[in-house]
Amino acid sequence: MSIFKKKQQANRHQEPLKTQAHFVYENKTALRFFANLAILALSCCAVMLSVTFRDNLIGKNIQTAANYFYQYSTFHGFSIDDIVVEGRKKTSLDLIAQKINLSRNDSILKTNLATLKADLETLPWVEKAQITRSYFPNVLHILIEEKNIIALFQKGGQFFPVDENGNVLYVDFKPSRPYLILVGEDAPKKFFELKKITSTVPELESRIKAAVLHSSERWDLIFDDLDKGILIKMPEENLERAFKKLAILNNKYGIFKRKLTFIDLRYKDKLTVLPAETTINRKD
Repeated sequence: MSIFKKKQQANRHQEPLKTQAHFVYENKTALRFFANLAILALSCCAVMLSVTFRDNLIGKNIQTAANYFYQYSTFHGFSIDDIVVEGRKKTSLDLIAQKINLSRNDSILKTNLATLKADLETLPWVEKAQITRSYFPNVLHILIEEKNIIALFQKGGQFFPVDENGNVLYVDFKPSRPYLILVGEDAPKKFFELKKITSTVPELESRIKAAVLHSSERWDLIFDDLDKGILIKMPEENLERAFKKLAILNNKYGIFKRKLTFIDLRYKDKLTVLPAETTINRKD
């Protein structure tokens, strides 16, 4: 999607833009490239020599000459013609435009790609950004890789997306599919320790709907349904052994096929289960 084209369409109140688009460039030829390149080379040398003899300060000369060079290059065809963004789904073009803060009057030669990349990667949804430039037409190409959401973090009655690195994105988010719910202040960061264990038994992991981390760093897991599912109280220590025990019990006795509402695995030599009709307190 072209940022400049997006601005033009916004001014004309046209229909919403798609994720990607291409800009039509006018009157750009190979002749312009070679002619301007020759002019720039000669002009750059002349400017640097004149500034050097005039000021006699090397550091100041270089900076001043560079500024003259960028101004001259912009005037003679090296201004930005367009900025094209691809790969974005949740990141708005307006937010990208604000972050990079560039216009058609800016020099494409002066533009610092590393700085732009770093700035874009501070946006909430952006995991990685790749920026390249092409000439005649003078275009900045931005490729966005957005963060992969694996869970939702429940906090204060609201739900925030959690990426695969355990980072919470405090942004508005309307999920298009169900996600695992994480509850507890440190649950997003601690979740990956839990996932290393649950992923060893995929048939059980896929049934976990919520994981609640208590202050004692002990997990409660809710299987199958958030409201009417089975609450599994896991131990604070030897979590891996307890989860394997749960898998063995399910394979041997089919406990998830039974009408249970509660399974307590907190104690090594003791197992407590409650039938579905029993009312329990789901707090630790």
